[in-house]
Amino acid sequence: MPTTRVLLVEDEEAHAELIQLSFDSEAEVHLTVASSLEQARAYFAESPPDLAIVDSLLPDGRGIELVTEQSNTSGCAFILLTSHADETMEAEAMALGAARYMVKSELTLLEMPATVDSTLREWRREHENPEKSE
Repeated sequence: MPTTRVLLVEDEEAHAELIQLSFDSEAEVHLTVASSLEQARAYFAESPPDLAIVDSLLPDGRGIELVTEQSNTSGCAFILLTSHADETMEAEAMALGAARYMVKSELTLLEMPATVDSTLREWRREHENPEKSE
């Protein structure tokens, strides 16, 4: 099975460390961490990931900007993370191409490998066979 390339865009060090820790035993996942939109954009320009986990608020902008810019051209699935639930932002994120919108908690961060796996499966099913999802 090929390695899944995951980009984590998270500026809070403790959250990034928890997510990295959750992926430590996942041999088939290569996790790269960026702490800003600028770093994430550079990574997408070099080698788009299979999935990006993006914090909703970063030092240089909103994570939804990256989803908007990349969702139609990169072939990448997106999980948008937030510290506070916001139904309006969730609806906007999903409309703009996010596959999933999640509120951060220790549990959701530690269960990220399972979330990534299920999100990618669903996203690929929708995007590789678009006529079946209609």
